[in-house]
Amino acid sequence: MRVPILVWALDAILVGTLLICCYTDLKERKVFNLVLFPTAVLALIIHLILQGGMGAWFWGKGTLAGMALLFIPFVLGGIGAGDVKLLGVVGSFKGAAFVFKAFLWAALLGGVFSLFFLWKRKELRQTLGRMGGALKLFLYSCFRVWNFKQLEGNDAVALPYGLAISLGSMICLVGELW
Repeated sequence: MRVPILVWALDAILVGTLLICCYTDLKERKVFNLVLFPTAVLALIIHLILQGGMGAWFWGKGTLAGMALLFIPFVLGGIGAGDVKLLGVVGSFKGAAFVFKAFLWAALLGGVFSLFFLWKRKELRQTLGRMGGALKLFLYSCFRVWNFKQLEGNDAVALPYGLAISLGSMICLVGELW
């Protein structure tokens, strides 16, 4: 009887964490460590209770997979550290396979949100033109251009990516029910 309750608790705690992080990211443009670290530790404890050492292994693989998926965008400056840790927390709860699917959904939703925000700011056509110019430069240089700093504008649109991660994870959670 305790095991199904703990399995259900994992999903409930994850949903609560995603909702809190989504709210703070939309309101303050931050995903707080004060929310992420305790929930990750709680996920570890529950996995240890459920599966012992294998639960810790599952937790570790999921956490690292989630953080690894957003590491390069973080290093390149395209995403915040809170978003990287949020995806790591998703992996700590649900594992590496789940976090990869959530990442794909988040990427898709993030692209849609970006297009919407650019359209709303009436910058979609200009941005697509700059992207086309960057692609043309990259192709004409035979793939040797590595620094696109001169092509960047200073008026970049900051996207609350925690929203995309949260919604992508929720879609995957709902998908598990079907």
